[in-house]
Amino acid sequence: MSRHDWKTVFAESYSDQAVERLRALGEAVVLEACDEESLMQAIEDCDALLVRTSSKVTAEVLARARRLRVIGRGGVGVDNIDLAAARERGIAVVHTPGAATEAAADLTIGFIVALVRRFRLVDAMVRAGEFREARRLPPAAELLELTLGIVGMGRIGTEVARRCRTAFDMKILYNDIRPIAPLDFSAEPRSKDQLYAESDIVSLHVPLTGQTRGLIDSGTLCQFKRGSYLINTARGAVVDSEALADALKNGDLAGAALDVFEPEPLPADHPLLSAPNTLFTAHIGARTGPAQARMNDVVEDVVRVLEGKPPLYPAAPPDAAP
Repeated sequence: MSRHDWKTVFAESYSDQAVERLRALGEAVVLEACDEESLMQAIEDCDALLVRTSSKVTAEVLARARRLRVIGRGGVGVDNIDLAAARERGIAVVHTPGAATEAAADLTIGFIVALVRRFRLVDAMVRAGEFREARRLPPAAELLELTLGIVGMGRIGTEVARRCRTAFDMKILYNDIRPIAPLDFSAEPRSKDQLYAESDIVSLHVPLTGQTRGLIDSGTLCQFKRGSYLINTARGAVVDSEALADALKNGDLAGAALDVFEPEPLPADHPLLSAPNTLFTAHIGARTGPAQARMNDVVEDVVRVLEGKPPLYPAAPPDAAP
């Protein structure tokens, strides 16, 4: 098959430049929907599939692929792709692991400041005419007094830790199941139970895998330092949201900030939505202009695979350590 016979399917939104990059090498089809049936129909005769967050590339979808060679995921997480099924079929999966580092770190830092300084509570009190009452709230802590525990010292976790250490002089603890190269800032490794017990703020930066699904559950939350905060900008299923709601309502945690949920979005009657001292955003960690633009770069790795070259950013195999 000549290079000009390649067919690429864009299941979700990519830049015009990214689409034209593949169109110059063959046929490029942009889908109007990325539900399972649409993917099954589109994947039958394509060489490359480009997805983002919403497409679920299951084993059933991949079973319909006759000549698919590569799946490109514009973004970091690849939990919406059945990596084991792709590997069995010899289909490469590539992604953009560094695209959202700065954006996700920005959001995490914002969450830290907003939780500690009680922005949501004070804002609501001012709007309710309780200005003087807001000024009589107990004094908040300063960040330099606090210990930040990072679970998952990958690109994003390391960037959050670096900023909090160098800009705010926070003490940094971290846990990762892989060896971490020497850091250019002060940070101390801990076991997970030690990190939970010692940290004033625990921030999650792990991929969603079999090992991390439900990582934070009722048993884990009992190990947290009383009055601490939890931040999750990773994946919703890493946290048992009902257990978190209980911990917040019982006063075991001082607050929580979440950008991701399980399920997503939460149903209107979910107990987490009525839990106190919470701050929620709508899975916007990577929703900045520069981050979205960097995700389009996955097309270059797709082209490399189609040309028979090794990809620069292959997704880790399904049995790899997170």
